[in-house]
Amino acid sequence: MRLRPRRWEWRWRGPSLRARVAVLAAGTVIAAIVVTSAVSFTMFTGRLRKEIDQNLIGQAQTLADNVNGRPGDRHDGDLLAALDMSVATVRDGRAVSPPGTRTPPPVDRSAVRRVSAPDGPPFVLADGEAGGVHMRVITVRAQDGTVIVLGRSLTMVDETVTGFQYITIVVGAGAAVLAAGAGIAVAGAGLQPVRRLTRAVAAIARTQDLNTEPIRVTGDDEISRLAGGFNAMLAALNRSRERQRRLVADAGHELRTPLTSLRTNIDLLIQSRAHPERTLPHGSMDALLGDVKAQLRELTNLVGDLVELARDDEQAAVRTEVRLDRVVPLAVERVRLRAPAATFETRLEPWLVRGSEPALVRAVTNLLDNAVKFSPPDGTVRVVLRGGELLVADEGPGIPQETLPHVFERFYRAPEARALPGSGLGLAIVRHTAEQHGGTVSACNRPEGGALMRLRLPGTPRASAVPPVRASRPGPPSARDGGRG
Repeated sequence: MRLRPRRWEWRWRGPSLRARVAVLAAGTVIAAIVVTSAVSFTMFTGRLRKEIDQNLIGQAQTLADNVNGRPGDRHDGDLLAALDMSVATVRDGRAVSPPGTRTPPPVDRSAVRRVSAPDGPPFVLADGEAGGVHMRVITVRAQDGTVIVLGRSLTMVDETVTGFQYITIVVGAGAAVLAAGAGIAVAGAGLQPVRRLTRAVAAIARTQDLNTEPIRVTGDDEISRLAGGFNAMLAALNRSRERQRRLVADAGHELRTPLTSLRTNIDLLIQSRAHPERTLPHGSMDALLGDVKAQLRELTNLVGDLVELARDDEQAAVRTEVRLDRVVPLAVERVRLRAPAATFETRLEPWLVRGSEPALVRAVTNLLDNAVKFSPPDGTVRVVLRGGELLVADEGPGIPQETLPHVFERFYRAPEARALPGSGLGLAIVRHTAEQHGGTVSACNRPEGGALMRLRLPGTPRASAVPPVRASRPGPPSARDGGRG
C-alpha cells in the first residue's frame, strides 16, 4: 500500500480585533497627519514663493525704471549680492553683469524674446540654475529697450523647506507611534467587556453551567448594552432550564402514581388468569377493569398535558388575529361533549386578540373543565367576555384562601380535589397561555358562592356583536382536568 504524504496546510487566521482597532486608529491618525502636512507644506512653500516673487517684481521694476547712466554701471553688484541677488543687462544679444556680481543670473533667450516683443508680457518669472545655485529669475524690459534679468538665490528657501519637511516627518512618525500606542490602550480598555463576555461564553460552553455570575456592566455604550443583553439572555436560559427540570421532576412524580396503580391492577389480572382457582368474582373483575380504564384515561390526559406544555413555545411562534368571542363557543362545545349535563350561560362581547387559536381554545377549555368539575350536577357555569376579560364562574364550594395563591402552579392539587381525576396541569396551561399572549389570569371566590376565574388578554373590540347563548342538557358532571391548579 502506498502511503500518501501528509499535506501541510497553512491557514491565515487574521489579526485580532484589538490589533485591527489599533491599526485603524494609527492609520486614521497617520492619514490625518499626511493630509495636514501636505496642505501645510503646500501653503508654506506657496507663501514663500509668493513673497519672493513680489520682492523680485518690485526690485526688477525699480531697476527697469532707473535708466540713468550706462547700462553696465547703473546697477550695484555688491549691494545686490548682499541681498542674494544678481543682475544682468541684455542688449543686442549680449548679457552684461555689473562689477561685484558673484554669480550672474541664467539668461533665458526665449524669455528675453517674449518681453522684447511689442505685444509681449511686462515680465517673465521662472526657476533657473547658474553655477550650481538654484535661483528664481525674472526677465523684464526697461524703458530704454534693454532687457534686465534679475535672479535671487533660493538656497536659504530650499534649506528652510527641507527643514520643514524633516520636522514634519519626525513629528508625523512620533504621532503615528503615539496613535498606535493609544489605539492599543483604547482597544484594550474598550474591548475588556468583550473579553469578559468571551470568557463567560467559553466557560458556559465548557461547563454547561448557566448559573454563573453575571458580567459586570458599566456605562451605557454598545458593548455595555451587549453585555447587559447577554446577562438577560443567560438569566432567561437559566430560568427556562430550571422550569424544564422542575417539569420533568414533577412529571416523573405524577406519572409514578398512576403507573404503580396500573401495574398493580394488571398484576392482579395476570394472576387471576394464571390461577383459575383465584379467579375474581364477576363484579370485582368489572370494577378492576373500570379502574384500569380510568387510570389509562388519567395517564393519557397527563401525557397530553405534558406534550401541550412542551409545544407551547412552538405554538406561540404562529400568531394570527383570533376572535376570542368565537373561541369561547368552540370551547363550550368541547366541554359539553364530555359533560352533557352541564349548563352554560354565555354573554360574549366582540374581542380580537393576536395569538395562537389552538392555544386559546385549550386555555378556555381548561377553565370550563375546571368549573364543570367543581360545580354541582345541576349547577350553571357562567361565561362572560367583556372588554378583553373572560370571566368563568361556577357554583361549587369555592377555593380555600390558603389554596388561592397556588391554583395555577403545575401539578398543584388542592386537598379537596385530590380524590377527583385530573393531572393538576389544566390551570397551569391557562396561566402559561395567558403569559404568552401578554395577559394575566387570576382566581377568587364569589360572594354568592363558587369560584371565579379571570382571564385578561390584550386586544381590540370588533364592530359586530355575538348574541348570548344559553344551553342546558341533563347528565353526569365532567371529570376531565386536574384539580385547582
